Amino acid sequence: MLQPFITFQGQAAEAMDFYVQVFGGSNKEIMRYSDSGMSVSENMKDKVLYGKMTICDTDVMFSDTDPGFHKPQTFATSCFISLAMAFDNEDTLRTVYEKLSKEGVVLMELGPQFFATMYAWVQDKFGVTWQLTYNK
Repeated sequence: MLQPFITFQGQAAEAMDFYVQVFGGSNKEIMRYSDSGMSVSENMKDKVLYGKMTICDTDVMFSDTDPGFHKPQTFATSCFISLAMAFDNEDTLRTVYEKLSKEGVVLMELGPQFFATMYAWVQDKFGVTWQLTYNK
């Protein structure tokens, strides 16, 4: 089983709320650093230590990390890895595309491709890239 684990610099809870709106995510769980019993800095105590939710029948995990633990390039946004989603109908794909691209960056406009009836590639406002596909 492959489970995506997305790390943020303080926006994990906000991203999870956003993905509930975009995808109708369910079974949302959040444990904050302050809930862990670990000694953490004041700026990290309300951040997400571990989050999990189901998006399109897949468990996706989330966490915030203290940027001070990493080199600046660790959190450079990248298109090297995308979350790819196949949709059962075009209307759902269009709705998700609109929500993700608002405040995000469209990497490939929504349209027909040789491999799909409709396809788009979007980087959302958190820097996560999504490849969206629908085939008749």
